[in-house]
Amino acid sequence: MKSMRSRLIIFVICLFVLNGIGYAQSIKVTGQVIDEQNMEMPGVSVALKGASGVGTITDLDGNFTLMVTGTKPVLEISFIGYKKQDVAVTKGKPMRIVLHEDAQQLDEVVIVGFGSQKKENLTGAVKSVDTKVLSSRPITSVVDGLQGAVAGLNITNDMGGAPGQKMQFNIRGVGLEDIDKDGSGSAATPLVLIDGMEGDLSTINPNDVESISVLKDAAAASIYGSRAPYGVVLVTLKKGERGFSMSYSGNVRISQPINTPHTVDSYRYALAVNDAFSNSGGSSQINNLNLIQAYMNGTSLPDVENLNWGIKSQEPDKDGNLYWIGDQQCWANTDWYDVHLKKSTYSQEHNLSMSGGSDKFNYFISGRYLNQNGLFRYSDDKYETFSLNGNFTMKINKYITAYWTTRMVLDQNSKPSIMNDLFFHNLGRIYPLVPLTLPNGEFHSSSLINALQNGGDQIANGKSFSNQGKVVIEPIKDWKIYADFSSRIESPNDTRQFKKIYYTQPDGRVQAAGVMKDVAVKHEVKENGSFTVQPASGESYYEVGNGHVNYWNFSVRTDYEKKWNDHYLKVLVGTQSEYYSTSTSRVGCSVVVSDDHPWIVNDPTNLTSESKSEWATLGVFSRINYSYANRYLVEVDFRGDGASRFPSDKRWGFFPSFSAGWNMAEEPFFSNLRNWGWDMFKIRGSYGTLGNQNTNSNYPYFQKMYTQPMSDYVFGESAGVKLSAPAPFTTNISWETVQHINLGLDLAMFAGRLNFTGELYERKTKNLVGPALPVPAVYGANVPKTNNAELRTRGWELEVRWADRINKDLSYEISGTLSDFKSVITKYDSPDKKLSGYYSGKVLGDIWGLKVLGIAQSDKEMDEYRAIHDQDKLGNSTWGGGDFMYANLDDDPAISKGAETVDSHGDLSVIGNSTPRFSYGFRGSVTYKSFDLSCFFQGVGKRDIFIDSSTFFGITAPYQRTIYEEHMDYFRYADHPLGANKDAYYARIRTDRNNTQCNDRYLQDASYLRLKNVTIGYTLPQISRLKGLIKKLRIYASGENLLTFTNLLIFDPEAFGSDAQAYGGGKTYPMYRTFSIGLNVMF
Repeated sequence: MKSMRSRLIIFVICLFVLNGIGYAQSIKVTGQVIDEQNMEMPGVSVALKGASGVGTITDLDGNFTLMVTGTKPVLEISFIGYKKQDVAVTKGKPMRIVLHEDAQQLDEVVIVGFGSQKKENLTGAVKSVDTKVLSSRPITSVVDGLQGAVAGLNITNDMGGAPGQKMQFNIRGVGLEDIDKDGSGSAATPLVLIDGMEGDLSTINPNDVESISVLKDAAAASIYGSRAPYGVVLVTLKKGERGFSMSYSGNVRISQPINTPHTVDSYRYALAVNDAFSNSGGSSQINNLNLIQAYMNGTSLPDVENLNWGIKSQEPDKDGNLYWIGDQQCWANTDWYDVHLKKSTYSQEHNLSMSGGSDKFNYFISGRYLNQNGLFRYSDDKYETFSLNGNFTMKINKYITAYWTTRMVLDQNSKPSIMNDLFFHNLGRIYPLVPLTLPNGEFHSSSLINALQNGGDQIANGKSFSNQGKVVIEPIKDWKIYADFSSRIESPNDTRQFKKIYYTQPDGRVQAAGVMKDVAVKHEVKENGSFTVQPASGESYYEVGNGHVNYWNFSVRTDYEKKWNDHYLKVLVGTQSEYYSTSTSRVGCSVVVSDDHPWIVNDPTNLTSESKSEWATLGVFSRINYSYANRYLVEVDFRGDGASRFPSDKRWGFFPSFSAGWNMAEEPFFSNLRNWGWDMFKIRGSYGTLGNQNTNSNYPYFQKMYTQPMSDYVFGESAGVKLSAPAPFTTNISWETVQHINLGLDLAMFAGRLNFTGELYERKTKNLVGPALPVPAVYGANVPKTNNAELRTRGWELEVRWADRINKDLSYEISGTLSDFKSVITKYDSPDKKLSGYYSGKVLGDIWGLKVLGIAQSDKEMDEYRAIHDQDKLGNSTWGGGDFMYANLDDDPAISKGAETVDSHGDLSVIGNSTPRFSYGFRGSVTYKSFDLSCFFQGVGKRDIFIDSSTFFGITAPYQRTIYEEHMDYFRYADHPLGANKDAYYARIRTDRNNTQCNDRYLQDASYLRLKNVTIGYTLPQISRLKGLIKKLRIYASGENLLTFTNLLIFDPEAFGSDAQAYGGGKTYPMYRTFSIGLNVMF
């Protein structure tokens, strides 16, 4: 990423070059700020209005000194919990300014669709995020800062903490993603708009964010139409103001992996493996227990102590070749997690911004560089990103103002090619008996080190360039016309190389081994043009992919607002259009001339693919807001949308919404309560519909044919290509309709110190793209899907905040969020009603499993139980003491799963639900003089998981062995070398599935409470800074993921997922505990 660093240096130089702002003659202003109790107020912001770079804060005695310009300068005085004041400068004498406590939440301006509203006038479910959640701690992504900050915004990261890993989020629950081979299905992704243009939250510099609003219901989101049925996240970036200022923020981070598993020592590992085989009717596999135990005890090993933990040459084969001895005959004691992963890693971040301008022209320019290093000890895995953002405002005349925003994001994610779906799966399976090195000094072939060091890398580069232009015309007072255009170009590219890796055998022969042993080439072209491939053993492979994305958005709208007496009316109408196109090309070459300098050569065995896709939308919209005396509030929205994804006769949909509110605090009869501190008591409700066209396929009504290479036929020098038969298609697919009902309550008390919001909601998605109609098996093709399913989500949300200032030195704030939802499929055409799929009445996340009565304490007890309830249908018939006795729940005395359908599920029942329930977060902050302290807790109140993997059970098959310390708590009799353990958590360990059926005993409680962050900062007093150069200087120390409280066994409660091909869960990159130090400087 040398080019990134060069761009950053050039950017810094440009910042100073652009600072060509002239200043008028300055005057010196002095004064003091006090509160209503005549107490001095330190830390109050005093700024010259219209000049963002001219300002200061009061000292410990509330005094300030400021140089200002202009003929009639005005100071803006602001402090949290107090009313902002504009005070004209009085020349010749010190100023004395009194701040008054403010019910600030009432006057808070909230960004909504195509405009803004005061919070007291909102009727929809909208949450304005306090940007302190982003600025108060060092975060790498805006999404990280939003976790736990907004009730109903569910943010998860089941895939761990790999560099550049993105968190997943939804608003008020998921949709019904039923993606089949044809790519159809329903996506429930919220729409993210950055200054009005669709974007990716993870690409935004958190330091550039001015405001964030989350639109949750139809009344709030309907103005955005077909892209917003599952909510909207609106991000507004900072703009420039008059004057000049420059800011720098930077931090360095040390991150340590948390909840990293570790295999047990070799002796107990060998005992557990032998137990598993013998308990399943097999024989012991590891027979050198005496050597293992002697080595671990430090006992002398006569005649074998120089044989490198048992590694020696086996007997020659029939051709006279010598090979190293097998893994199970070794007696080393290696923790392979410690070998492959570092104890800590280092990251850094730097941000630089500049703001300034005049009455006619303003600018804000910022740049960011972020470097995240990974945990691999023997190779580099890292993520780097550089972003540049510029916002420019020009007031052309008193009628016309123009805005221009440009953003560039470059990123690179590099990692070893072996770090794929199976990496952590294979890491856990390496026997601890195996030594780190062979007698010749090479790393042992069972480890992944050789592949990490020499097996090649995969590098993904992202390039995104965005431009947005807006013109605002105000021909007469209160009537505005807006024209917006935005475009984004993305040019991602990636390379992936699998190099040959070599091992030297004891007779000196050098053998090549593929990074993924014994995995043949797999070629599967998908609709988006990608294909999956793994190299065959001993082969090299090189792959290059390129993509191009072009997106543009154009809208024209006008609004008019009018106030008369106690009435307020605002009308908005407009139109919007979008276009999106993407193209990808990919070439894979298994004929690599040089591993050191790979390139694509012309060869008939090359794997190639190309895809192109596009979609477009067109919409018209309107909104009417009316209020009377800030007491009665009404909003009506209408949106009509057309989408290219649907047939021409089903392309258009029309979706209205309505909301109303009653602010009882403005009623005359409420006056007595106002005297007791009630500032707002607002009841509101909304009903509306939105259309969803995000069906995960741009061409659901087109007939598709797929290409595949033919290695059997060659024409000339090229391999043949075959086409699949045309798939059936449908022209009946159309809009999904998402219906929202929302009831809300907003309370504010004690001059804005206490604020409360509660929400009840129901969301129904009708005409969901569901399963195809059943046809006889002899039909021979997949029938296309159609709109025939329904999903209902019900939930509630609570948010509360208390902020107060005790005296001039001490202030504090406490806030919390709590939310819950439950989604039920109310309609689904599934004749067989398989438990593993979708069916009417299914609660999303339900886990079906067996119930365990207990562990049989002897063979006799098991025989007696099996005489009544035979369990042989569940697996191996060698049941005995130490195995589970499963509960009988149906009329059949035999224990079975039936047909595993709703109508025939045998002894299966719903034992839990994997949906995160009762998500919460709470924050606290205290400011004392120049010190500030904040903390943030986040968690989930209820979540069940069943991890069907060797990482949870220890062993699930003869060679699926991943034995951790927790797995040793398995059933044993008194004569076992490790002693009796009849009250064990785990049943006796086996290589079959008798005891690893999905069951309630092994159901895990994945709820948790995590101390996400603690930050302590110190802002240097004004007298300590360099006079005239530094306006503000804050240093801080911060910690992330410091404490975790959970009942979950083995895994991290936020990272127990796995990639699709990893044979079960719990095989993810570790999460981090991170310690940071940083500083913020304003010049």
